[in-house]
Amino acid sequence: MENIENLQNTTSSVESDGLDDLFYRVELDEEESEHLAAEPYSYWKSVFKIFIKKPSAIIGLATLALLILGIIFIPLFAYGPVLDESGSVLVADAFNSNLSIKNLAPCAEHWWGTDNIGRDLFFITWAGAGKSLWLAIISSTVVLILGTLFGLFWGYMKKLDWLFVEIYNLITNIPSLLVYMLLSIVFSTSLVGVPVEARLILSLTMVGWLGLALLIRNQVLIIDNREYNVASKTLGTPASRMMFRNYLPYILGVIITEFSLLMPGMVSSEVSLSYFGVGLAKDDISIGAILQNGIAKFSLYPWQLLAPAFLLAIMIFIFFLLGTALSDALDPRKHR
Repeated sequence: MENIENLQNTTSSVESDGLDDLFYRVELDEEESEHLAAEPYSYWKSVFKIFIKKPSAIIGLATLALLILGIIFIPLFAYGPVLDESGSVLVADAFNSNLSIKNLAPCAEHWWGTDNIGRDLFFITWAGAGKSLWLAIISSTVVLILGTLFGLFWGYMKKLDWLFVEIYNLITNIPSLLVYMLLSIVFSTSLVGVPVEARLILSLTMVGWLGLALLIRNQVLIIDNREYNVASKTLGTPASRMMFRNYLPYILGVIITEFSLLMPGMVSSEVSLSYFGVGLAKDDISIGAILQNGIAKFSLYPWQLLAPAFLLAIMIFIFFLLGTALSDALDPRKHR
């Protein structure tokens, strides 16, 4: 009874004071009503967030930065006095050959030893890594452009699908390294006045785009029957607009991932061609040429092979880490 009396007293006091003291009018703010509590979704921002959080990406980026710094600055220190075993100054350029100091083991003056013509392996290996890297970048870029263009056209023009499939089967049934070697030999005899680097890039890119083109063609076929593409075709959208506005944005992640994975393959192909004698010349400074010289006398002077092989392994490992991390980050299912 006492609780009921208290409740009645409270109710009567509220009625006497009025409802104006308990409620107040809220003004409508149109800008505030449009505000989203959640952050708007951005595909590339989500890609960056996921990519940068991966330990493999951090390790790959840090190692790549160190590699680029080494390629740029280490060869600059090669232009100084080179000493023989007695301490006499023999030559002022570590890139020049000097038979009096050939085949030296690693020591204080020559950290990675010298090769069979007396060049400092530490400096020529870093300089060769730079040449192999830019050859791989140019070759991968050309393959990316050709593979993307032909892949989009291949996926859109279904009437010519049989022709592209036959060309693909004809070329890919032959080992790629054999095709590269054959093209290098043909270009070395027919394109005599062309620089050897240009011939090597031409050999690597002549048929290297076919694999990427097939991948893009398959991606185009997957999204071709979606509603917006069917509607665009019904409205008479031109082929170029269909390929570059409808298809390309949705497979851009696949293309970027494939580019990052093309890099180590191009480095390995350049090294293999130089190793088999159809790439850069033996006296040229590149990873492949240095490996070619080192394999001949590996049993006597193993450091001549191990030094460039170590740097090559680091380069391939870097792009492998970045490629796998980027592949995961570009997957929309892993966002949010």
